[in-house]
Amino acid sequence: MSRPRPTHTLAHLSDTHITGDGASVGGVVDARARLRQALEVLTSWNVGCDAWVFSGDLSDDGSEASYVWLRQTVETAAASVGVPVIWANGNHDERGAFRRVLLGAEGAEPVLAEHVLRGLRLLVVDSTVPGKAHGRVAPASLAWLRERLSRPAESGSVVVIHHPPLPPLQDAAWGWVLSHADELAEVLRGTDARAILGGHFHQAAFGVFAGVGTSVAPSLVYNQDLTVGRDLRGQASNPGFSLVEVYPDVVTHTVVPVTGGRTVYPPVAAAPLPRRA
Repeated sequence: MSRPRPTHTLAHLSDTHITGDGASVGGVVDARARLRQALEVLTSWNVGCDAWVFSGDLSDDGSEASYVWLRQTVETAAASVGVPVIWANGNHDERGAFRRVLLGAEGAEPVLAEHVLRGLRLLVVDSTVPGKAHGRVAPASLAWLRERLSRPAESGSVVVIHHPPLPPLQDAAWGWVLSHADELAEVLRGTDARAILGGHFHQAAFGVFAGVGTSVAPSLVYNQDLTVGRDLRGQASNPGFSLVEVYPDVVTHTVVPVTGGRTVYPPVAAAPLPRRA
């Protein structure tokens, strides 16, 4: 049986938490080294991407220096394989520095952006509340999203938002959720939105929101230890990103760990597929 080829493939990375001076996050994890691990995978494997999507908390301290290092490192790697980079901000990001360095624009207003990749529309929606860990999509941003979604895109739409509109496992994390999620649901329901990509919680999660498949990417720096149940305990383990593959009838989300383990079975080479036009 022949394997169908996705029409679009996105690498979804989140919560890189880069520090301006290169200091370890929490005195434990080298965030820059973690990102380099992911970029090494993305520039060497046999999975071609249409874009690399970063869904917020790109900086740990909001410093301009962190964004300068991030942009230079990521865009150099992306250029080597001819892939565009799409940036979204999170609650750790400082809007002014984020916009100035990554977007080349001044101002501190919410970050909203539209990108079209061969008919697939990506809509970046700012969910941050400056100075707060929880999120909310401002009324003006909701109006912007509603206007964009009023016109269907050729291959549908993907919404990128830092605070995912899904309930977290941990009780303590409920102070960080997207508030007034019903307002976002009202805008999304019945549109051509095919996927929602988020981060924020430092753990992979999946669900359906307003009829739209939603995935939360793991953090590249540290993730929650879910063996403690509804408590919170961040640990330097399971770093990775997600691979989003868009087919005509389905969208898949696959977690890609960037740290490996011992080989159990020898690798099996993939049969070559026809090149995508």
